[in-house]
Amino acid sequence: MRTNGATPGVPRVVIIGAGVIGVATAYELARRGVGATVLERDVVAAGQSGRNWGFVRQQGRSPQELPLMRSANQRWQDLEAEIGESFDWVQGGNLALAEDERAARRYRSWIEVGTRHGVDSRLVDRDEVRELVPGLRLPHAAAIYTASDGHVDPTTATAALARAAERHGATVLDGHTVHRIAFMNGRVTGVDTNHGVVPADIVVCAAGATSRWLLGRAGLRLPQNVIRGTVAMTEPVDPFLSTTVWASGLAFRQRPDGRLVISTGGGGEIDLTLDTVLQAPLFLPGFLHNHRRLRMRLNRAMLHNITRRLTGVDRPIEPSPNRTRAHASLRRLRSALPQLARTRLEQAWAGIIDATPDGLPVVDRPDVPAGLVVATGFSGHGFGLAPAIGQVVADLVLDQPPRFDLRPFRLSRFAERDFHAPDAIL
Repeated sequence: MRTNGATPGVPRVVIIGAGVIGVATAYELARRGVGATVLERDVVAAGQSGRNWGFVRQQGRSPQELPLMRSANQRWQDLEAEIGESFDWVQGGNLALAEDERAARRYRSWIEVGTRHGVDSRLVDRDEVRELVPGLRLPHAAAIYTASDGHVDPTTATAALARAAERHGATVLDGHTVHRIAFMNGRVTGVDTNHGVVPADIVVCAAGATSRWLLGRAGLRLPQNVIRGTVAMTEPVDPFLSTTVWASGLAFRQRPDGRLVISTGGGGEIDLTLDTVLQAPLFLPGFLHNHRRLRMRLNRAMLHNITRRLTGVDRPIEPSPNRTRAHASLRRLRSALPQLARTRLEQAWAGIIDATPDGLPVVDRPDVPAGLVVATGFSGHGFGLAPAIGQVVADLVLDQPPRFDLRPFRLSRFAERDFHAPDAIL
């Protein structure tokens, strides 16, 4: 059995998950004098936080997220200097290309939304597109650009935040699988792990795709689907790009070492499970909204889901990349940038996206069980939000007034049927 050393007047806080949300929360708490214990079943950034594109964008988000993302964007600009480590932050902007006039109308409408929230998005003509992405030959009906957006190396950034949290007094423990959130008389008492019980006054569930299972064992219903996304990386090429690019069927950025991180531009596979079937009515509007970018697959995930339900034990499976998608990304890249016609892939990987019915996260402190804070369901675009989410989750942990309106992110919105299909354009 493990014990948490307690300081009088300071809550014992356990954070489940050492992804970017978990370690950003630990960092913010540690700066305020609360040394949380972060429990990670694998290693820091082993999940989606280390497998995403690395985009840090305001552009194209749901209006509900924009206040948070505006704040997060400012934090990213200063974070390397603040923590004293580099994680390849590049503020090169985000360029989004509309494939047809229908998409162009949506992009133009979004600029009005962004402007109301202080985002510097604007339409750009074909000459400026070519300046931003030299050699680009990608047909498009319109293009929007947000100069203040950027990108980072996601694994390096997450690990740097974890180290910064530890320097300020947090503890990050790898190889600690949480089996259950423990509670008694309606209040959290800690977590059960493969290393025994870790007591806590506050438990933060930042467990990504495992959150639905963990919260379900605590009596809470979290609608959450799992989407498997594929990302690939090319061999190094001469540096030519600082902007992140998102187009129909293709998204890419260039790392400082010259390699290009590429994807098919959103979407992925939904691995069919019992959970998928049981939650279908809640997710149908979102699926119809994104039907061209999502595919259903029946594979070993169904057996894994059934086994977990029967045994109560979660044995995660490593997601496999879709090689067809990876090579489709490369073909699309070569077509869009003829100077890369001979560029080859070095590797491909997959990540698990924890999606909610409305594409918005759950950031909440439910009434029951007392002492539980939830930060999950970021639906594939939580990485950029992390610096701001760390602050607001720390507010919730310390029972301080949150600095943003969190009502759109409350867990109860699903039971209340107070949500709609995703309204982000990217």
